Amino acid sequence: MLAKLTAFLAGMMLRDVIYGGKSLTEDNKKRRVLWILCLCQIGAMLIWYNFAAVIPILRTEWSISNDQAGALLSVFQLGYVIAVIFTGWLTDKYGGRLIFALSAIETGLAGLGFIFFADNYQSALLWRTLAGLGQGGLYIPGIQILSTWYPGQERGRIIGIFTCSTVFSYAGAYYLASALAVAYSWQTGLFWTTIWAFPAALAVFFLVTEKQTPAIAAPVAKAEKKSSLTLSSKAFWLIIVGYVGHMWELYAFWGWLGAYITYAFTFHGYETSVAIGYGGGIAAACTAMGGISPGLGGWVSDRYGRCLSATTLMLISGCCALLFGWLAEISLWLLIIVGLIYGFFIVADSAIYKAGLTELVPAHAMGSALGLQSVLGFGITVITPRLFGLIVDNYSWGWAFSFLAIGPFLGVVCMLLLRNHPESWQMANGKR
Repeated sequence: MLAKLTAFLAGMMLRDVIYGGKSLTEDNKKRRVLWILCLCQIGAMLIWYNFAAVIPILRTEWSISNDQAGALLSVFQLGYVIAVIFTGWLTDKYGGRLIFALSAIETGLAGLGFIFFADNYQSALLWRTLAGLGQGGLYIPGIQILSTWYPGQERGRIIGIFTCSTVFSYAGAYYLASALAVAYSWQTGLFWTTIWAFPAALAVFFLVTEKQTPAIAAPVAKAEKKSSLTLSSKAFWLIIVGYVGHMWELYAFWGWLGAYITYAFTFHGYETSVAIGYGGGIAAACTAMGGISPGLGGWVSDRYGRCLSATTLMLISGCCALLFGWLAEISLWLLIIVGLIYGFFIVADSAIYKAGLTELVPAHAMGSALGLQSVLGFGITVITPRLFGLIVDNYSWGWAFSFLAIGPFLGVVCMLLLRNHPESWQMANGKR
């Protein structure tokens, strides 16, 4: 099902890419840029969770603990955070197209390095950190490119669609890497989820255009003044902390999902190889449920308001976190059903924070603001996967997932406060 859906989306994207260029209308140009970026984002970001898909294999082959596996997930996030400290500024200075292309190439090289040279925990730490560095230059430049093409009233939906492509990439990594690892080797699984970064880099560099707006060319002194006012704004920090709460939960969930479902199947008596196959496939399905929800969440926030939409979605996600981790030893079917629901809602609010931030800051400071938001949001993801593994080792899966609920409930508080802040009227044409 995932493969058919991905093929359908790719076909739709390629149709617009190939035939859209024959028309010079503004709408076709915008749509062409969107689909190219989405397709290339899928290819370049497959590497993000290909390692998570083979954790059960490497945990045995390299004799590593859940704590160490969590560290390998965390250093990838650390590499990402280090990169986004600079990519927001670099995108403002050199444009998103170049930064995306260079980052995708670095991603592919680091991924190949892991496949051919990582043979233990220590060497894996290095290569996963380098891979994370490359990933830090993809999402933010993509958003900035799209923000030059699409006005504020469309950004929730458009950034949501772009985020959907990221989620499909994560799901595809689980699906492909786990299946190929069980059938052949973990190296094969990682190889076929790494090499697509190279054609993605070429496609963005040669096929994507950036629309230059007057705001980008604003005088430096004026830009600095506006940026200073933005950084001192309470609304600015509320939407960022709301995003941090969202990220606290999201990447630990995705990173540990396959291992948790594999554990559930082994607990119910399945052989390890079979459990790994089911774990990867079901984790891919749960992740793929989020492949459409950011677009829907963004559309809902365009229609009903950023704060109200994010609050509702985070409440549902937080409740799922409190329940999900206790189901492995109760019922596989109940685990799968709740996992699919959880996978849909946990990422549905992702685009809302990005779209809202682009409406709260001036265009010339957008890359830097998005970069700061990502540094802080992804900064927390350096911590939570490692803490999650420690809780699993010392307590249980149930307590580990319940621990993740802290994030969305913090986010709910921030978004309710933002909804009552006067600057929130700048978002979604006055809808809060």
